[in-house]
Amino acid sequence: MLNIFKKQHDMTIIGQGGKIILFMLPALIAAILVHLLLPRVAALPQSLSFLKSIGYALLFLGVALWGTAIVQLLTGFSKGKLVTSGAYGIVRNPIYSSVTFFILPGVALVTLAWVYFVPAIFLYVGVLLFIGVEEKQLTQAFGQEYADYLERVDRLVPFKKP
Repeated sequence: MLNIFKKQHDMTIIGQGGKIILFMLPALIAAILVHLLLPRVAALPQSLSFLKSIGYALLFLGVALWGTAIVQLLTGFSKGKLVTSGAYGIVRNPIYSSVTFFILPGVALVTLAWVYFVPAIFLYVGVLLFIGVEEKQLTQAFGQEYADYLERVDRLVPFKKP
């Protein structure tokens, strides 16, 4: 397990995650504060309460995708391997994708607070801004294997590519 803290192919397990999280963190903190301190501002109409069940489904799917991706990343990274199956066969960045498209929207619908869609947008933009550095590193480390993976699997949107 200590291998996850060692660099593999000149990369840490966090990759560009620190930059991405720091980019979206102010939006998440603001969303939480608005939800707690100004609940009327954050609230979706009560007539949309039927969406709560969809929110729970999104949360379930998001946590399952996130958890699977974490386990796969920890296992693959510690061995210096490129993971391209399971959650990583659905989308190249399943940890970010699960939070962007499932977990944060799920929280928004379960709590009926639109403000949680804002950090999801910031997370999406943060990935687009910063993930290129990580992709270049992975291309250098894994060559054609990663190039083929780029062609086959989308960065964030599940099932977007053929």
